[in-house]
Amino acid sequence: MRFLLILTVTVAVVVLLWGSWQAGRRPFYLALAGVLVAGTLFGAATLFTDQERRAPADPETVTAEVSQVHRTETTYRLSGDIANRGEHAVARVRLAVEALRCPPATACQVLYQREESVSMHIPANGRYPLDLSVPRPDPDIEADRWRLRVLRVEVYGR
Repeated sequence: MRFLLILTVTVAVVVLLWGSWQAGRRPFYLALAGVLVAGTLFGAATLFTDQERRAPADPETVTAEVSQVHRTETTYRLSGDIANRGEHAVARVRLAVEALRCPPATACQVLYQREESVSMHIPANGRYPLDLSVPRPDPDIEADRWRLRVLRVEVYGR
């Protein structure tokens, strides 16, 4: 997606400069100066913004819970919430989505597991609703409950 954005902006700048060149020297130099100033400001903002720097964090600082599961024709829709108990804003979380069968008096057995990546800005001590779509396995499973385990966390600007 980033590549398409860069390509589109590059084509737009080339068309702008070409059109201003056709109009004359003065419009071309004004357009060129505008492109250079805008490019310099954009480059400086990209280099010196902490939001672009991501660092790994302790997975224990983020909790994710499932409150409701809805079965559709092709997916399971899991609803719940995700909370950041850390000191830094969260950028991305890698979750293990697990379908469990929990017979009485024994440990739960994992029937199905899938890793999902959630890119979401969660401020420090923030909590947000979470909705995930997980593809249904073939053959279909009958889970007693679903669990979300946090595997990896990336935070902004540490």
